[in-house]
Amino acid sequence: MLSELALLRARALRKGVWFRTLNKVERSIVELTMRCVNTISSSKLTSTLRKIVEKLKTALESSVRALVQSIGRQLAGLASKLASSWGNPHAHTWARDEQFAFFWAICYLNMPDYYKRGWLGATDLG
Repeated sequence: MLSELALLRARALRKGVWFRTLNKVERSIVELTMRCVNTISSSKLTSTLRKIVEKLKTALESSVRALVQSIGRQLAGLASKLASSWGNPHAHTWARDEQFAFFWAICYLNMPDYYKRGWLGATDLG
């Protein structure tokens, strides 16, 4: 956990997230833990550090990854339903495919704004 914490701290500092996301108390907890503790035995410290790590990981998540999780998955689901309605027997697996969702997120990212309006509100597939 301590090595993960050190790597996460370095990444957060590099990306400029460390000071923006964590308050002074949270930064101090992480830094003192890395300096003074070899093995974390306190359950309270462990739970506090887990919350801080989760906060940092959320802040470090790239905008494309967030787009994949929201819009990419939604568009992959729509494409999957459409292909299933056309009779494709494997289309139901597309909705859970990470690469397919990534593809749709990038397509959406590069799409002109005047086309985006109707896409995500579209529920009628035929």
